[in-house]
Amino acid sequence: MIDHIAALIFNEKGELLVLRKKTINNRKECILPGGKREENESNEQTLRRELLEELGAEIKELKYYKQYLDKAIFEEGEDFQQTTYITKLKSNNIAVRNEIKEALWIDLDYEKKGILCNPTLKLKIIPDLKQDGFFKEQEIER
Repeated sequence: MIDHIAALIFNEKGELLVLRKKTINNRKECILPGGKREENESNEQTLRRELLEELGAEIKELKYYKQYLDKAIFEEGEDFQQTTYITKLKSNNIAVRNEIKEALWIDLDYEKKGILCNPTLKLKIIPDLKQDGFFKEQEIER
C-alpha cells in the first residue's frame, strides 16, 4: 500500500494547485502536491518536507480533510491511500523543483482547458471539494 500525504492548496481566486511530474513516459495527468511518508514521519512532517522539496513552499497552516483509497497511477497495480489536508502556505509564490515538471492552478473548468487529472483527483477529490464548498464555479466577469 502506497501511503501518500497530499495538500489541497487554493489561491485567492479559489483555484486548486495541481502538479505534473517528470516521468519517463511523459504522463500528462496532474496530481496533488505532497508525497510518500518517510520512516517515522508524521503526516504533517511529510507534507512540510514534500512541499519544501517540490515547490520551495512553507506551510502556514493545515487541516485534515479526507482520506481516499484507490489504485496508483505511477506505480501501476499498487493500492494507494491518500490523506488530504486543506493547506495554507506562507506565500503562494512557488517554484517547481526536483521531480516536478509543472505547477498549475485549476478551476472547475480544467477539463475544458485540456488539463488532465489523475482518477482519484478527478472522480473523488474534486467532486468532494465542490460538494463541501471548497471548490466553486468561477464567476463570469461582465
